[in-house]
Amino acid sequence: MKKEMKKEELFNSVFLLQPSRPILCTTINEDGTDHISTFSWINPVSYKPPRVALALLNKPKKQKSLENIERTGEFGVNIPDMSMIEKMVECSYSTKFGENKFERSCFTRLPSVYIKPPCIEEGMASMECKVLDMIDTGDHTLIIADIIYARYNEEAYSPNLLIKIPKFRPVIHLQNFNLEKSQVHVFLSSDSTETVEVPYPTKKE
Repeated sequence: MKKEMKKEELFNSVFLLQPSRPILCTTINEDGTDHISTFSWINPVSYKPPRVALALLNKPKKQKSLENIERTGEFGVNIPDMSMIEKMVECSYSTKFGENKFERSCFTRLPSVYIKPPCIEEGMASMECKVLDMIDTGDHTLIIADIIYARYNEEAYSPNLLIKIPKFRPVIHLQNFNLEKSQVHVFLSSDSTETVEVPYPTKKE
C-alpha cells in the first residue's frame, strides 16, 4: 500500500529521492581567498559536451558559494571518500566566527588548471567547471556548467571509471539530525549504515 502525501506536505517529497552523493564545491571569495562547502543536489545533465547541474539555495538567504559562482562564473567539484566525512560535514557549517573553511578543514589545496578555485588533493576525483547558464527554480538557483577539465585517483577507479571498492568508499548520505551543539549524519556503507556526530565550530580563543 502506498501512502499519499497531503498537499501541504509535498515540499518533503524531494527527500524521496534520497540517498544523495554529496560533493565538495570550491569557489573564490570576493577578497580572493578560497572557499569550500558541501552540497548534494548535483547531477550530470549532458554527456557530449560534459555538463553538470548544481542547485544552490537562494532563499531566504543566498549561499556564499552561489554568490561566488555568480561573480566568477566558475567552481570546482570534488568527490569525497568516506574517510573524509567528518571534515566534509564541517564544510557544510557556516563560518560564524570569520574563519576560512579551507583552513578549518585542513584539506590540501590542489592547484586547478583552468579555474582559479583550487581543488582538493584528498578527493577521489575533481572537475573544473565553467558556468553556462543559471536558472531560478524557486528557493534554489540551478547552475548549468561545462566540465572543462577533470582528473581522478587511478587507484580508486577502474580504466572504464567504475569505483574500485575498497580503494574508494563513496559517500552515500541518507539523513541528518540537528542537535543543540552538533549534527548527526547517517551514511550508507557496503553492508550497513555508518553514523557520525560532528560538533558545530566554536570560537577559537
